[in-house]
Amino acid sequence: LEPRAFFPSLLMLFLAITLGGILSFITLFGRSVGITNVGWFFLANAAMVALVRPIAGVLFDRKGHAWVLLPGAFFSIIGLLLLSYATQISSLMISAMFYGAGFGAIQPSLHAWTINRVPLERRGAANATFLSSLDLGIGLGAMLLGIVADATSYAQMYRWSSLLMVAYLVIYAAYLWKQRRRLPDAR
Repeated sequence: LEPRAFFPSLLMLFLAITLGGILSFITLFGRSVGITNVGWFFLANAAMVALVRPIAGVLFDRKGHAWVLLPGAFFSIIGLLLLSYATQISSLMISAMFYGAGFGAIQPSLHAWTINRVPLERRGAANATFLSSLDLGIGLGAMLLGIVADATSYAQMYRWSSLLMVAYLVIYAAYLWKQRRRLPDAR
């Protein structure tokens, strides 16, 4: 574990929990609303991830992480909320495009930020910390959001999971505020 990787890894954990809910329950959600082929979600999601990553990388390098991580969170929230209301393949794909845009911006940017925070000799430990948060989040999402879905519905579970990204935004905004107070040009 690398302590300097904890903050970006915490943010990744929030996003990964939502991903765990999608990966684990989207087929059951689709059945519950009459969508027979939820595979279209993954196609649209992957297409957006592929389109957004190069743009996010340039923005991250030129402007800093806030230019990518804040909009990415909003796109993820919109994607989760739209997913919760999806009843047709078209609405499922639109939700996937928003979620994919958010994930495609956030995941590689948090990973790059993690690596940038540590000296060269600690990059392996930083990678391990970051990737462990991704794995842990997917597992927690499957378990915890399954409990939420069982108590409510799959649609409600996706709505509730969007609150994880709201928490991400609040925590990240507090971090930025603290950094800006300390150093006006903090990246």
